[in-house]
Amino acid sequence: MTITITTAKIKTGFSRYSNSFLAAFVHAVIIALTDNVNFPLTQPMLAGLTDNLASFNTAMANAQNRDKVMIGLRNTARMNLTVQLNTVAASVTFEAQGDRDKLLSSNFELYKNGSTPPALLGPVTGFKVLDADIPVGLKLSCDGVKGRVSYTHRITPDPLTPDSVWTSVSTTLKEYTFANLPSGKKFWGQIIATGTKEQKSMSDPLSRITQ
Repeated sequence: MTITITTAKIKTGFSRYSNSFLAAFVHAVIIALTDNVNFPLTQPMLAGLTDNLASFNTAMANAQNRDKVMIGLRNTARMNLTVQLNTVAASVTFEAQGDRDKLLSSNFELYKNGSTPPALLGPVTGFKVLDADIPVGLKLSCDGVKGRVSYTHRITPDPLTPDSVWTSVSTTLKEYTFANLPSGKKFWGQIIATGTKEQKSMSDPLSRITQ
C-alpha cells in the first residue's frame, strides 16, 4: 500500500481578486497575522504590508474619477501591495511547514485537502453615498453580500489619507445614515462586510459633499 502525504499550501495568484476584494483580503491577513505565535519571523513584514495597503486604498480613492494618471498610480500601488503580499505568503509557508491548522490561522486561502478554509466573501457591490432624508446627513448603502454576518459603515472627512480617522458603525443592515453632520463639507464613505469567520470585503471609498 502506498501512503501519500500531502501538505497544505497557500493559494497565491492574487491577480484574480478585484481591487476592493484584494484590499479587504490583505486587511484580514494583517489582522490574522498580527501577534500570531505561529509566525514570529513574519511579524516584522507586517508593517510594510500595512503601509502598502494604506497606499493602495488611497490610490483607489484618487482613481475614482477615472483619470488616467491616477489609474496608473493605483495599478502601481496594487503591484507593490501584491509583491509584498507574496513575500509574506512565502514567509508564512516557510514557518508553517505544511501545517494546515497554522496556515488557516493566517487567513490565507488554502488549496482544498480534507479541510476547507473559510470561504472568502464576494465584493461589496452597488455601494452609494447619498444625501439622507434628514437635515445634514449621509446615507451609505450597498447590495447584499452573500455570507456576511454584519456590515461596518464608516465615514471620514476629506482629505482621505492613510491616517484618516473614521467614524464607524457596525450593523446587520446594508444601509445606515450618519446624521448631524456639518453642511457643505466633503466626506468619504466606505462599507466593510464581515463573514462568519471574520472574513472581510470592503467597497472602494466614495465621497460626497453634505447639503
